[in-house]
Amino acid sequence: MESTKTSMLDEKMHFFQEMLVQMVNRVEESIYQAQHAFRNHDVELARKVMENDWFIDQLQEMIENDGVRLLVSETPYGHYMRHIIAGIKIVGSLERMGDHAAHLAKMASAEKEPEDFLPYVERISKMALLGATMTRLAVQAFIDVKSEKAMEVARMDDQMDELRDAMNRDLFSLKPKSEKEMERILNLFYLTKEMERFGDHVTTICRWIVYMERGQKPHLNGPKRM
Repeated sequence: MESTKTSMLDEKMHFFQEMLVQMVNRVEESIYQAQHAFRNHDVELARKVMENDWFIDQLQEMIENDGVRLLVSETPYGHYMRHIIAGIKIVGSLERMGDHAAHLAKMASAEKEPEDFLPYVERISKMALLGATMTRLAVQAFIDVKSEKAMEVARMDDQMDELRDAMNRDLFSLKPKSEKEMERILNLFYLTKEMERFGDHVTTICRWIVYMERGQKPHLNGPKRM
């Protein structure tokens, strides 16, 4: 009887994990498409990213509801309970990552950037692609429940912070010649912060992956990580 109950729980946990993986895939796709839309002035693709954000929000609600149902009705224990709790927490970070991707997409304009600003557009795109890579590696660590892999991914956030710091220094040194240039600079500051926060959320996910395997959440990448 006990083995039958465990088998049924395994099946339900598999469904729970599949929904999580689907949500991660959508977030990863969103950040890839958002950087492409921003970099290439693809307004139509940007619109698709913003529409996809609605599906990401729906998946968050579905996963949270399913996780709560499993906790209440299945009385899971040990690694099952840690997996469900971590999943419920992880989708919160994924939802915010989807928001950051949507914010980047909103900045896509049919109007091309002036030549002087093109290097900054490229650097924002580089941050977004780094975030997408971190997301893909984090989900693999989640599927495998490998805390060491998760900690490796979290260390990649140092690269994101370095890109942010360098970008901010260079933006601070610019001397805008018009109100429009000032607006462009402020938008780039905003997007730099958005991409840096994207990396922070991946790090938070990595903390929960460590919790899944070890039952504890370490501080990753220094004391600033919550």
